[in-house]
Amino acid sequence: MCRIIVLCALLINTSKGYSKTWSNQGGDVTYTISEGASIVLHASSINAAAYQWYKEGVRIDGAVNKDYTATVAGMYSVVAFNSGGCPSSVSDPVKVIVNPVTTPPVNPDTVVDLAVTIASSNMHAAPGDSYTYVLEANNKSPITGTDITVRYVLPENLVYLPQPGTGDVVKYDMATRTITWSISQIKQNDPTRLVLTVKVLTPGMVQSVVNIKGKQIDPVLANNVDQTVQQVYPLVISNVFTPNGDGVNDTFVVPGLETYSDNELTIINRWGNVVYQKTNYKNDWDGSGLVEGTYFYVLRAKNKAGVWDTYKGYLTLLRTRI
Repeated sequence: MCRIIVLCALLINTSKGYSKTWSNQGGDVTYTISEGASIVLHASSINAAAYQWYKEGVRIDGAVNKDYTATVAGMYSVVAFNSGGCPSSVSDPVKVIVNPVTTPPVNPDTVVDLAVTIASSNMHAAPGDSYTYVLEANNKSPITGTDITVRYVLPENLVYLPQPGTGDVVKYDMATRTITWSISQIKQNDPTRLVLTVKVLTPGMVQSVVNIKGKQIDPVLANNVDQTVQQVYPLVISNVFTPNGDGVNDTFVVPGLETYSDNELTIINRWGNVVYQKTNYKNDWDGSGLVEGTYFYVLRAKNKAGVWDTYKGYLTLLRTRI
């Protein structure tokens, strides 16, 4: 004979907020929790050895413990079993309601769509040259944007050249290499511009990224970042010269070398011997005393920024007229 009774289904809340009500019909207990929260159902019984929980009258797989954590809405009940396997009657149901989390509406007065762009002067820059970037901040919404900050992290091969009269709105942090441009406000479609002057140290591609942020919520983040690329051109060194006396390509010429303040040229043969070396080379080496063949060159040149650029490669010397 089975002697087991489920006295009640108690609920112990495990989340921060819930509410409890009783139905006017039948006295059912209802608990309301927020979406993402949970609540623990606790079976209080006599002589129980096992349990089975149900939702809407359907057995819940694996829910065989005294406590069950509910996270979804529904009507929950439980059956207890004694050591002989005899079941109790089904407990009174407990209703769980889950309220969705709602996001409060955004006040349109706090929404400002800021946008930023960056463009280089796109000059044919060489190491040591100075050129400019133009930063433009704009507001594409009818609400005036305030407390706006534009940030640009200076690439490693650039030197920032501050311009007079910008100290109040443009700050440069040498430790982080960050240029910060502060703008008090921007009205709708009233762009403001800043011209930054930089000096480039080494050849290669200079990639610059700029971003913008204001006090108000920005509903469009895609236009809060922009980037541009400036190419800095190295010396272009020919890999063939023909010192055969025809007046064409008779010396080893490096175009643009005269724009470098100092240079050192070293020519090495295939056995690793230095066959020519010159400080402040003047594009006048004609390969005198050397046979036709392939040689290795090392050219060091100090650019206008005071940085030594190093160029290495192979050079073919031909005396036969083509």
